Amino acid sequence: MNLQYEIIRSARKSIGITVERDRRVVVRAPHQASDQSVSAAVASRRFWIWQKLRDPNKYPDPLPAKEYVTGETFLYLGQPYTLVLTDGNRGTLKLAGEQFEVTLVDRDRGKELFKAWYLGQARACLNPRIATLAAEMGIGYRRICVRELRYRWASCTPGGTLSFNWRIVQAPMIVVDYLIVHELAHVREPNHSPEFWNLVAVHAPSWASARDWLKQNGSWLEW
Repeated sequence: MNLQYEIIRSARKSIGITVERDRRVVVRAPHQASDQSVSAAVASRRFWIWQKLRDPNKYPDPLPAKEYVTGETFLYLGQPYTLVLTDGNRGTLKLAGEQFEVTLVDRDRGKELFKAWYLGQARACLNPRIATLAAEMGIGYRRICVRELRYRWASCTPGGTLSFNWRIVQAPMIVVDYLIVHELAHVREPNHSPEFWNLVAVHAPSWASARDWLKQNGSWLEW
Protein backbone atom coordinates (compact mmCIF):
# COMPACT_ATOMS: atom_id res chain seq x y z
CA MET A 1 0.00 0.00 0.00
CA ASN A 2 1.45 3.37 -1.04
CA LEU A 3 2.05 5.90 1.67
CA GLN A 4 0.83 9.35 0.68
CA TYR A 5 2.49 12.39 2.22
CA GLU A 6 2.84 16.14 1.78
CA ILE A 7 6.23 17.85 1.63
CA ILE A 8 6.71 21.31 3.12
CA ARG A 9 10.11 22.90 2.45
CA SER A 10 11.59 25.66 4.60
CA ALA A 11 14.87 26.98 5.97
CA ARG A 12 15.12 24.16 8.50
CA LYS A 13 18.23 21.97 8.84
CA SER A 14 16.78 18.47 9.01
CA ILE A 15 13.87 16.37 7.80
CA GLY A 16 10.96 15.94 10.20
CA ILE A 17 7.85 13.79 9.84
CA THR A 18 4.51 14.24 11.60
CA VAL A 19 1.17 12.47 11.38
CA GLU A 20 -1.42 15.17 11.91
CA ARG A 21 -4.64 14.79 13.84
CA ASP A 22 -6.59 14.26 10.59
CA ARG A 23 -4.15 11.43 9.65
CA ARG A 24 -2.31 13.43 7.00
CA VAL A 25 1.40 12.64 6.82
CA VAL A 26 3.51 15.79 6.56
CA VAL A 27 7.22 15.82 5.82
CA ARG A 28 9.05 19.04 6.62
CA ALA A 29 12.34 19.28 4.78
CA PRO A 30 15.14 21.79 4.08
CA HIS A 31 14.98 23.59 0.74
CA GLN A 32 18.12 21.79 -0.42
CA ALA A 33 16.93 18.27 0.49
CA SER A 34 16.50 16.08 -2.59
CA ASP A 35 13.35 14.09 -3.30
CA GLN A 36 15.43 10.94 -2.88
CA SER A 37 16.54 11.95 0.63
CA VAL A 38 12.94 12.74 1.58
CA SER A 39 11.78 9.36 0.27
CA ALA A 40 14.55 7.64 2.20
CA ALA A 41 13.56 9.44 5.42
CA VAL A 42 9.94 8.37 4.97
CA ALA A 43 10.96 4.79 4.22
CA SER A 44 13.13 4.65 7.35
CA ARG A 45 10.16 5.61 9.52
CA ARG A 46 7.45 3.74 7.65
CA PHE A 47 6.58 1.44 10.57
CA TRP A 48 6.31 4.41 12.98
CA ILE A 49 4.10 6.27 10.48
CA TRP A 50 1.71 3.32 10.10
CA GLN A 51 1.48 3.04 13.88
CA LYS A 52 0.53 6.72 14.14
CA LEU A 53 -2.00 6.38 11.33
CA ARG A 54 -3.74 3.65 13.34
CA ASP A 55 -3.73 5.70 16.54
CA PRO A 56 -7.34 5.77 17.86
CA ASN A 57 -6.78 9.34 19.08
CA LYS A 58 -6.50 10.58 15.50
CA TYR A 59 -9.62 11.80 13.76
CA PRO A 60 -11.89 9.25 12.07
CA ASP A 61 -12.71 9.54 8.39
CA PRO A 62 -13.24 13.15 7.23
CA LEU A 63 -16.67 14.63 7.87
CA PRO A 64 -18.86 15.88 5.01
CA ALA A 65 -18.07 19.41 3.85
CA LYS A 66 -20.20 22.23 5.24
CA GLU A 67 -23.12 23.29 3.08
CA TYR A 68 -24.20 26.91 3.22
CA VAL A 69 -27.91 26.19 3.23
CA THR A 70 -30.72 26.74 5.70
CA GLY A 71 -30.46 24.10 8.42
CA GLU A 72 -26.67 23.66 8.42
CA THR A 73 -25.15 23.87 11.90
CA PHE A 74 -22.13 25.88 13.07
CA LEU A 75 -20.54 25.95 16.53
CA TYR A 76 -19.61 29.00 18.57
CA LEU A 77 -18.07 28.56 22.04
CA GLY A 78 -19.40 25.02 22.12
CA GLN A 79 -23.02 25.85 21.27
CA PRO A 80 -24.62 24.83 17.96
CA TYR A 81 -26.36 27.50 15.89
CA THR A 82 -28.45 26.86 12.78
CA LEU A 83 -27.80 28.74 9.57
CA VAL A 84 -30.73 30.56 7.96
CA LEU A 85 -30.54 32.14 4.52
CA THR A 86 -32.34 35.47 4.38
CA ASP A 87 -33.05 38.36 2.06
CA GLY A 88 -30.83 41.36 2.60
CA ASN A 89 -27.70 43.21 1.61
CA ARG A 90 -24.73 41.36 0.19
CA GLY A 91 -21.77 40.72 2.47
CA THR A 92 -23.58 40.37 5.78
CA LEU A 93 -23.38 37.55 8.33
CA LYS A 94 -24.68 37.86 11.85
CA LEU A 95 -25.48 35.75 14.87
CA ALA A 96 -29.04 36.56 15.88
CA GLY A 97 -30.48 34.69 18.84
CA GLU A 98 -30.07 30.98 18.15
CA GLN A 99 -29.20 31.23 14.48
CA PHE A 100 -26.64 32.52 12.02
CA GLU A 101 -28.07 34.62 9.23
CA VAL A 102 -26.50 34.93 5.78
CA THR A 103 -28.15 36.53 2.79
CA LEU A 104 -29.23 34.23 0.00
CA VAL A 105 -27.09 36.10 -2.53
CA ASP A 106 -24.01 35.34 -0.40
CA ARG A 107 -24.49 31.60 -0.29
CA ASP A 108 -21.55 31.07 -2.66
CA ARG A 109 -19.35 33.13 -0.30
CA GLY A 110 -20.45 31.32 2.85
CA LYS A 111 -17.07 29.91 3.80
CA GLU A 112 -15.36 33.27 3.30
CA LEU A 113 -17.93 35.11 5.41
CA PHE A 114 -17.87 32.55 8.23
CA LYS A 115 -14.07 32.52 8.35
CA ALA A 116 -13.98 36.34 8.59
CA TRP A 117 -16.65 36.31 11.31
CA TYR A 118 -14.90 33.64 13.39
CA LEU A 119 -11.54 35.37 12.96
CA GLY A 120 -12.98 38.62 14.30
CA GLN A 121 -14.64 36.86 17.22
CA ALA A 122 -11.46 34.94 18.01
CA ARG A 123 -9.40 38.11 18.19
CA ALA A 124 -11.98 39.85 20.36
CA CYS A 125 -12.31 36.84 22.68
CA LEU A 126 -8.75 35.57 22.94
CA ASN A 127 -6.70 38.71 23.49
CA PRO A 128 -8.29 39.75 26.81
CA ARG A 129 -8.57 36.16 28.02
CA ILE A 130 -4.87 35.53 27.33
CA ALA A 131 -3.95 38.71 29.21
CA THR A 132 -6.05 37.63 32.22
CA LEU A 133 -4.64 34.10 32.38
CA ALA A 134 -1.08 35.30 31.82
CA ALA A 135 -1.42 37.67 34.76
CA GLU A 136 -2.81 34.88 36.95
CA MET A 137 0.09 32.61 35.97
CA GLY A 138 2.71 35.32 36.34
CA ILE A 139 3.94 34.66 32.81
CA GLY A 140 4.75 37.25 30.18
CA TYR A 141 4.63 36.89 26.41
CA ARG A 142 5.84 38.87 23.43
CA ARG A 143 2.78 39.06 21.21
CA ILE A 144 -0.39 37.23 20.16
CA CYS A 145 -1.25 36.05 16.66
CA VAL A 146 -4.73 34.77 15.80
CA ARG A 147 -4.77 33.27 12.32
CA GLU A 148 -5.22 30.17 10.21
CA LEU A 149 -3.00 27.39 11.54
CA ARG A 150 -3.08 24.47 9.19
CA TYR A 151 -1.92 21.74 11.54
CA ARG A 152 -2.18 23.07 15.10
CA TRP A 153 -4.70 24.55 17.50
CA ALA A 154 -2.03 26.77 19.00
CA SER A 155 1.73 27.19 19.29
CA CYS A 156 4.40 29.10 21.21
CA THR A 157 7.80 30.23 19.92
CA PRO A 158 10.91 30.33 22.13
CA GLY A 159 10.67 34.12 21.97
CA GLY A 160 7.21 34.13 23.53
CA THR A 161 4.98 34.66 20.49
CA LEU A 162 1.66 32.88 21.03
CA SER A 163 -0.28 31.78 17.95
CA PHE A 164 -3.87 30.52 18.03
CA ASN A 165 -6.02 28.97 15.36
CA TRP A 166 -9.21 31.03 14.90
CA ARG A 167 -11.16 27.77 14.77
CA ILE A 168 -10.82 27.21 18.52
CA VAL A 169 -13.61 29.71 19.29
CA GLN A 170 -16.00 27.06 18.02
CA ALA A 171 -15.07 24.96 21.08
CA PRO A 172 -16.37 25.37 24.65
CA MET A 173 -14.63 27.94 26.83
CA ILE A 174 -12.96 25.26 28.97
CA VAL A 175 -11.21 24.09 25.80
CA VAL A 176 -10.18 27.63 24.87
CA ASP A 177 -8.81 28.21 28.38
CA TYR A 178 -6.91 24.92 28.28
CA LEU A 179 -5.24 25.84 24.99
CA ILE A 180 -4.31 29.29 26.28
CA VAL A 181 -2.87 27.92 29.54
CA HIS A 182 -1.06 25.18 27.61
CA GLU A 183 0.79 27.70 25.44
CA LEU A 184 1.49 30.12 28.29
CA ALA A 185 2.97 27.23 30.27
CA HIS A 186 5.30 26.56 27.34
CA VAL A 187 6.77 30.05 27.76
CA ARG A 188 8.17 28.85 31.09
CA GLU A 189 8.49 25.10 30.39
CA PRO A 190 9.30 24.35 26.72
CA ASN A 191 8.81 20.59 27.15
CA HIS A 192 5.92 18.50 28.43
CA SER A 193 7.70 17.89 31.71
CA PRO A 194 5.99 17.10 35.03
CA GLU A 195 6.51 20.76 35.95
CA PHE A 196 4.71 21.79 32.77
CA TRP A 197 1.67 19.61 33.49
CA ASN A 198 1.58 20.75 37.12
CA LEU A 199 1.43 24.35 35.91
CA VAL A 200 -1.37 23.50 33.47
CA ALA A 201 -3.34 21.60 36.13
CA VAL A 202 -3.23 24.53 38.56
CA HIS A 203 -4.54 27.08 36.05
CA ALA A 204 -6.76 24.83 33.89
CA PRO A 205 -8.10 22.19 36.30
CA SER A 206 -10.42 20.78 33.60
CA TRP A 207 -7.54 20.30 31.16
CA ALA A 208 -8.07 16.53 30.80
CA SER A 209 -11.75 16.97 29.91
CA ALA A 210 -10.82 19.75 27.49
CA ARG A 211 -8.20 17.61 25.78
CA ASP A 212 -10.66 14.72 25.51
CA TRP A 213 -13.24 17.07 23.96
CA LEU A 214 -10.75 18.04 21.27
CA LYS A 215 -9.89 14.41 20.56
CA GLN A 216 -13.55 13.48 20.20
CA ASN A 217 -14.89 16.60 18.50
CA GLY A 218 -11.95 18.40 16.94
CA SER A 219 -12.82 17.22 13.44
CA TRP A 220 -16.07 19.22 13.66
CA LEU A 221 -14.02 22.41 13.88
CA GLU A 222 -12.08 21.81 10.69
CA TRP A 223 -14.40 22.53 7.78
